[in-house]
Amino acid sequence: MKSIKPLEGIKILDFSRLLPGPAGTHLLSTLGAEVIKIESPKRMDYLRDFQPKADKVSATFRTINHTKDIRIVDYETEEGKEEIKELIRNTDILIEQFRPGAMDGFGFSFEETEKINPKIVYISITGYGQQGEMSQKAGHDINYLALSGLLDLNRDATGKPVVPGFQLADVAGGSFMLMSACTAGLLSQQKTNKAQYIDISLADSAASVGAIPFGISEGGMSYHDMPILSGLMVNYDVYECQDGKYIAFGALEVKFWNTFCEAVGKSEWKVDNQMNLMKGIFDENLLKDLFKQETRDQWVEDLKEYDVCISPVLQAKETVENTHMKDREVFSQFQVGGTVLHSYQSPFKTYITE
Repeated sequence: MKSIKPLEGIKILDFSRLLPGPAGTHLLSTLGAEVIKIESPKRMDYLRDFQPKADKVSATFRTINHTKDIRIVDYETEEGKEEIKELIRNTDILIEQFRPGAMDGFGFSFEETEKINPKIVYISITGYGQQGEMSQKAGHDINYLALSGLLDLNRDATGKPVVPGFQLADVAGGSFMLMSACTAGLLSQQKTNKAQYIDISLADSAASVGAIPFGISEGGMSYHDMPILSGLMVNYDVYECQDGKYIAFGALEVKFWNTFCEAVGKSEWKVDNQMNLMKGIFDENLLKDLFKQETRDQWVEDLKEYDVCISPVLQAKETVENTHMKDREVFSQFQVGGTVLHSYQSPFKTYITE
């Protein structure tokens, strides 16, 4: 089998900023696409200013844009418009991330762009989509999570929704939905021989992540009352270890739990019914005390030969150095000035028969 870059030869013109679009076009570039990132001198990518910085530009900006051809073009001037038009003529996909109507004002609406390139795949990423009562509203990740119902699912011990330490809606819409939109758009364009327009809403994309809780809700139950995945089971939780680090325990099925009990010398804890592992039925303090007897990495080492769904809760730097992540080549390494940075790659690999 030979590894290939499936999007090699595909050209993408990227007008997006901050995280959603740029994170997605970075992934597309790792799959072989040639990405030209356009920034107006009047509205440079705000992400450039985020801390910390690597050689005077945000390290985060570097990690998701270093694989692109970045061009500063004032496309509100005649000279700039002509430069963009020439790029559009030779582009397969155009991606923009302004509010609905903004590209029309610049002279590059879908209709105008289609006249320049009748085969263009044109993708708009917005917070709330091109239609609907909220289409013109500003928003950020927390707003899309709130509207989609996801933020309500992530609560602290008092029941208050907690802000996640990552941008789920931005990445779900900007990366994974964008990748799907690009491939679907290209396939449809080849079948119909016509330009394609695709509308991506970050709030809509976030809602799709909640497949299980929404399914439970449709069945007449609140996700918070569903024991198996909502933190009400002792065999599906996070436990602190001796060194203050944490272990993620996901022995959801009885077979994994019972194997764990054998591995730690607690055969008396074995059950034949999953519901016997609900908190309040099984004493969760037994597990809390157990995991505090060793460090996180000792637990990983002790249980590495057992199929018990145990994982170390890693920090970002540890993830980059993780052996499995290295084996899978999840991150690539590049240098900016005197700083070595790591950047994530496409989450899937493509092979063909030699």
